[in-house]
Amino acid sequence: MGTLFSETLVKLREAAGFPTAYNFFHSNDGKKALGLSYRRYLLLEQGNNLPLVDRLPGLIYSLRLVPGSNAANELATAWLKTFAGEKNYSVAFEPLVAPRAEAKGVSPMHEAMQKGLAQKKYFLTVEQFEAILTSFDTYLCYQAMQSDTGAWKVEELAASLRLAGARLMKEVRKGVYKCPLAGRDVEVPQLNQSKLELMKNMEKYNAQLAASGRNEWVSLCLLRVDAAAFRGYIPVLNTAVQTSVTYCVTKKTDKSALMLVEGRITRLRDF
Repeated sequence: MGTLFSETLVKLREAAGFPTAYNFFHSNDGKKALGLSYRRYLLLEQGNNLPLVDRLPGLIYSLRLVPGSNAANELATAWLKTFAGEKNYSVAFEPLVAPRAEAKGVSPMHEAMQKGLAQKKYFLTVEQFEAILTSFDTYLCYQAMQSDTGAWKVEELAASLRLAGARLMKEVRKGVYKCPLAGRDVEVPQLNQSKLELMKNMEKYNAQLAASGRNEWVSLCLLRVDAAAFRGYIPVLNTAVQTSVTYCVTKKTDKSALMLVEGRITRLRDF
């Protein structure tokens, strides 16, 4: 029999695009990220165990949740209710952790978008992420191949052949490769699970790509907000950026182009 925590965990795991417990655990390099064996993780989903509180941050990041967002708070609240019991929670804790009235969640429209996008997701492992970021040329070649369903000769892949060992390139016939992830919505590992140097490399390579291109459109808004309540906007922004994948094409046309879509929030001053 499940618990409120186990039911919430399974719901959020499926909503994030992980169809099974096995897929979720291994896509996130489970033992490193969660500090649990696969068998012990299964006990969490089955409601036969409750994780230690220091395991919650790993679960939140692995579920691709924004700390402080409604979904992350839902998981933490489910843990507290399961740990303390509904009655004790309502008397002792609910007045302290009740959600702020001004905090806004994800709209039904954005929820529908998230569900549709989740079906196409592929989560890179840290090993695959490391292979992609071996060099700028490898990174660019991967991005191009991941957007194309065609088969490429070995000479055309020169800088990225090392990706074959990370299961990012598939040899369809002797000397000819294609990317099995073409057309998928690929997500990199979460920052807390990756080596900081990898994230710095990706930011550097993306900056190089952006500098070599030209702006198609710029939308900017400078505003003063309550920083805590504003975290509720981050999942909305994430969904808006990720929805761009619905425009992806995997065959070259006269108007096809490789685009970089970015959502950025910058804290300018504490004022």
